[in-house]
Amino acid sequence: MKRILIYFGVTMAVLFSMGCKKEGEQRRYFSTPQEAANKAKNDLLTVLRSRKDIALGLEQQTIEKSQPAAPLKQYQITFEDLASADSFTALRRNELATIVPLVADGAVASIVGLVKGETGWKIASLGDKSVSSELDVVRRAVGPQAEIAIYDLPHSGEKVYAVMQPATGGGGTTLYTNYTGFNLKEPVPAERLLPVLKQDAAEFQRKYGDELKRQRIVR
Repeated sequence: MKRILIYFGVTMAVLFSMGCKKEGEQRRYFSTPQEAANKAKNDLLTVLRSRKDIALGLEQQTIEKSQPAAPLKQYQITFEDLASADSFTALRRNELATIVPLVADGAVASIVGLVKGETGWKIASLGDKSVSSELDVVRRAVGPQAEIAIYDLPHSGEKVYAVMQPATGGGGTTLYTNYTGFNLKEPVPAERLLPVLKQDAAEFQRKYGDELKRQRIVR
C-alpha cells in the first residue's frame, strides 16, 4: 500500500509540475490560502480532463464541486523536541506546510499543501492520497468545526492528528493516529501516546542514529 501511495505522489508531482510550466508567466503566489487552493484545484482539474489515460484515484465531478475548507497546520517533530516534550502543543515549532482540504459533500476529496513566502502563498503539493484519506476519517469523527493539526514523526511514516474543539478554547486536545498499536478511528489521550512515541523514537535513534547522521537525513 505504501508503495502504491508513493507512486501516486510521484505521478501527481510530475503532472502538477507539467501544469505549472504551462502557466507561463502567470503568478505563482497568492494573497490567501483559499485563493491558492482554488488555483491548485483548477490545475488538478486540467490534469484530470486532459490525461484520462492516467488513473489518479480521483473523480473529476467530485473535484469540480469541492471547495476549500479551513486551513490547518502541518508540523515536523524532531527527535530532540519529542524527547523533551510534555505535550503536543510544545511540538509546534517546525511548521512544514499549511494544508487546505478540498471538501465535497462533507468528505475530503483531496488536499493542497501550501507554504507562505514574503510575497504570499505558494502551492507546494497537491493530492496526497494518504493524508486526504486519513484527514477525512478524522474530520468525520470530530466534525468540520474542530481545529486539526498534523504532526510528522521523526522515526515513522505515520502521522498524528491533534484535534481541539472550539468550545474548549484550545484545551482538551484529542489525538488520532494509525501508529503501531493504535487505530485512527479511536481517539487516544496524549498521556498515553506521547510516552510510546518517546520510547520508540529513542530506540530508533539508538539503532540507526549513527547511520542517519552519516546520510545527513536526521530530522
